[in-house]
Amino acid sequence: MSWRLLATNNRDLGRAASAYADAAACRAAVRWLQEHAGDLRVSIHRAGPSTWSWRIAAGETVVALSSRAYQRRIQAEQAASIVVVLIPDAELAGMDQSRR
Repeated sequence: MSWRLLATNNRDLGRAASAYADAAACRAAVRWLQEHAGDLRVSIHRAGPSTWSWRIAAGETVVALSSRAYQRRIQAEQAASIVVVLIPDAELAGMDQSRR
């Protein structure tokens, strides 16, 4: 089980850095991320010879990854900034406990 952050047009903006044992663990991880969004740290990395990606960490643990590579470093930086802003208010769609 994993999570993805989607834009309103369903474009994949970012995703979990690891998988979770079940929906409850995944939901708990997302809620923790939302509660601690102000403490997250963004880092930009080369994804290839001419592409860039981002990672978001909580302390030493990477908690989110870019869903794609960017041709320019500034694009990766801007995309990561958007994700950090969206995390606190992201809706947990498809994870409604009452649907089970």
